Amino acid sequence: LKYGKKERGLPTSSGASTWRYTYADVVFITDETSTLEITSWALPGSGLDVELANITDAMQKEHIEACYKIRRDPSWWTSHTVVVVDQSGSMRMTDVKGGATRSDAVWLTLALDFLSKQLQDGL
Repeated sequence: LKYGKKERGLPTSSGASTWRYTYADVVFITDETSTLEITSWALPGSGLDVELANITDAMQKEHIEACYKIRRDPSWWTSHTVVVVDQSGSMRMTDVKGGATRSDAVWLTLALDFLSKQLQDGL
């Protein structure tokens, strides 16, 4: 890694030294030579914030009842959508400094464009 704030990381379970880099709201843990990435993650609060939806007591009750019905009789389950989301290391990258990770953008798009439409349409 060439960029970011460099700090000594915690040792691995085998006692090997690591480095911790923070760059564009992503933390990278590398080996002692800084040439092998061990893991990385976006900092909490980075990315896109979504306004919380108001869940009423009636909505919560309806959800609990639907879950109970499905557990009792799986034929009530009518959804046939499967979503596969790439969670490889590149999805933890941000394309704009201080912006959302690629993974954040995918999940936000699924929530706002796919799920919310189905919920509004009563599917």
